Amino acid sequence: KGPLPSISESWYRLKDLGGTWYSLFTWFCFSIGFLMFFQTNDTAPYLFILSGAGLSFVGVATMFKETKSLEPYIHTIGAVVCIVSALFGIAIERNSWLPMIIFAILAILIKLFKVKNSTWWTEIAAFLTILGGLLIY
Repeated sequence: KGPLPSISESWYRLKDLGGTWYSLFTWFCFSIGFLMFFQTNDTAPYLFILSGAGLSFVGVATMFKETKSLEPYIHTIGAVVCIVSALFGIAIERNSWLPMIIFAILAILIKLFKVKNSTWWTEIAAFLTILGGLLIY
């Protein structure tokens, strides 16, 4: 149905379907997070471990709209740690700062042009630059 306000919003949309469809978001985060643990070449393994752990925290703290809870903070911090650690991991271990530079430019352009659903597009830019960095380098 097109871009949502954020990728995490899909948890709420899947919850509305009834059943346990909403768990797909958590399984997605856990799967990608777990795979991030193994992306290291042993130069700075902690960066990819942090990245995977960050995304796993996003999958655990799914209810980011709660106002009287720590969940939104855990969710947001987990997402930031995931993205930043993965991009630094690619930069340091694979000697390529290009994915981080591309992500920074895209994130700035998304904010500068006030793109609708900017969080979603920023998250997509993060996934694509990290995936590209892992595949190319």
